[in-house]
Amino acid sequence: MERVTGESIPAGIDRAVVEQAIASGFPLLKFPQRLETAFEYEGSPDRCRQLALGGLFGILLYDLFLISDWLIAPDTFVTALWVRLGIVTPIALLLIASLFLNPPVAMREFLVAAGGVILGAGSSLYLMLISNGVHNDAQHQSIILILLFVTMIQRVRFWWSVPACLACFAIHAGGLAMLPGYPFEFQVSANTIFACAVVLTLFASYVLERETRMNYLLSLRGRLQRRDLDAKSRRDPLTGLPNRRSLDEAIEACDQPAAGGEELAVILIDIDHFKAFNDTAGHQAGDVCLKRVAGIIQSELRDYADDIFRFGGEEFIVLLRGINLPIAVRISERIRRAVEDAAIPHPALAEGEVVTVSLGVASAFLSREIRVGLVISAADAALYSAKRNGRNQVAPRLPMADIFGITERRIRAM
Repeated sequence: MERVTGESIPAGIDRAVVEQAIASGFPLLKFPQRLETAFEYEGSPDRCRQLALGGLFGILLYDLFLISDWLIAPDTFVTALWVRLGIVTPIALLLIASLFLNPPVAMREFLVAAGGVILGAGSSLYLMLISNGVHNDAQHQSIILILLFVTMIQRVRFWWSVPACLACFAIHAGGLAMLPGYPFEFQVSANTIFACAVVLTLFASYVLERETRMNYLLSLRGRLQRRDLDAKSRRDPLTGLPNRRSLDEAIEACDQPAAGGEELAVILIDIDHFKAFNDTAGHQAGDVCLKRVAGIIQSELRDYADDIFRFGGEEFIVLLRGINLPIAVRISERIRRAVEDAAIPHPALAEGEVVTVSLGVASAFLSREIRVGLVISAADAALYSAKRNGRNQVAPRLPMADIFGITERRIRAM
C-alpha cells in the first residue's frame, strides 16, 4: 500500500464508508477492514515515534526508583542496581529501537504491552520478594504505575491493554500472596484498590482510543469533502466536463520540459448559430443542447488518452496527445458527423435543419518554441476559417508557418 499523507485519500475509501463508520460509533473499536488498514497505516510512523519517546521517558522514571530501593530495601540495593540498569534498561532500549523499524501493528502493540508488564511489573515483583526489609511490602504500589504507563502514557490499543492490565493485577495479587506474614485482610484491601484502578484505566483507555479513531474519521471526512469540492471546482456544472481551470492545468502539464517532443493535436469546436438557438428556444433548451453535444463529442474520444474541456459559452476544446494532424482531422470529421447525425432540431433555422458544429484543428510537436498556446491559436484560426466558409465543417490549418513563424517541415522534424 502506498504511503498516504497530507490531503491524499487511502485507496478504496469513499465518503459512504467513512460516514457509515462514524454513524456506527464502532463500539468494539474496530473499523471495516480497508478503513482499519488505512487507519493503522497512516498513523504508524507517528505512533512508533510516540511509543519510542514514551518508552524513553518510562525508562527514566523506572531507573529513578533506585532511590526508593536504596531507602526501603537497602539489603537488595546492589541487586536492584543490576536488575534495573543491567538487565531491564538494555532490553527496554532494544525494544524501543525495534519500534523505529515500523513493525506490524500486532507486534508493535505486543512489544509495548508485554515489555511494560514483564520488565516493569515483573522486575518490581522480583525485587519486592527477595528483600528482607521491614517495609519491602510498600514496593507493590509501584506496579500500579506500570498500569498507568501502559494505558495512559503509551496508550496501548484497548484490546491489548486488557490482557496487560489483567496481567498486572495477577502479578500484584500474586506478589502480595507470596509476601511472608502479609495479612490477608490487607491483601484484600490492596487488591480491591488495584482492581478499581484496572477498571478505571481500562475505561480511560477505551475512551482515548475511541476519540483517536473518531478524530481520524473526521479528518478523513474533511479530506474527502475538500477533494470533492476541488473536483467540483474543476468541472463545468452544466456539462460535467472539465472547465477552464482544468484546461489551464492540462496546458501547464503539456508545457513542462518532460513533455517536450510530444506531438499534440488541438480541436476547437463551436456550435453553429447557438445564440440564435438560445434566443428562439430559451436558455433551458440551450442548456439541454449543450449537454447533448458535449456527450456526443466525449463519446467519440479515447477514454484515457484524450481530454475535452468546456472552453466557454458554446465552445469546446479537445487535446489529443500523440496524434498528428491528418488523424486529428479524421477524428474531427467523425465528431462533426456524429453531432449532425444526432438530428437535434434547430428552432432558429428552417424546418428540418439540425444543430451542427464547426471545428478547427491544429497539431505540432511541442518544444521550447512551440507551446500549447500556439497550437490553440492555430486551431482557433482554423475554426474561424471553418465558420467563414459556411460552418458545419472541419478546417485544418496547413501549413502553420504563419502561426509559428517556421516551416511545416521544421515542425515535423522536431
